[in-house]
Amino acid sequence: MKATIFFAIASLSLASATVVQFYPDKTCQGGVKQEFRVGCNTCIDPQGDFQSTQVTDIGGGQRVSVHNQDGCTTKSQVGQWYGPVCASAGHTAIRSVWVAC
Repeated sequence: MKATIFFAIASLSLASATVVQFYPDKTCQGGVKQEFRVGCNTCIDPQGDFQSTQVTDIGGGQRVSVHNQDGCTTKSQVGQWYGPVCASAGHTAIRSVWVAC
């Protein structure tokens, strides 16, 4: 019984996870370099520089911010959207993404 309840909770958590993908090119197409499934109020901070990022499986009222430095600091924010988004880098590479609740 306990295993069944745990499995049901784990399945529900995975089904509602936001997907964040990082790409080497300035389009959200082609080969994904890194992909993460995360909850809300999470900073995704992979190693490396990326030219675009795509956020899917997210509600239209959830904020996404893109940063050009590690750690999702407020001073490094270079873009902000609500809901699903494909964001391309400007003059500086994308280094981290914040997914709010």
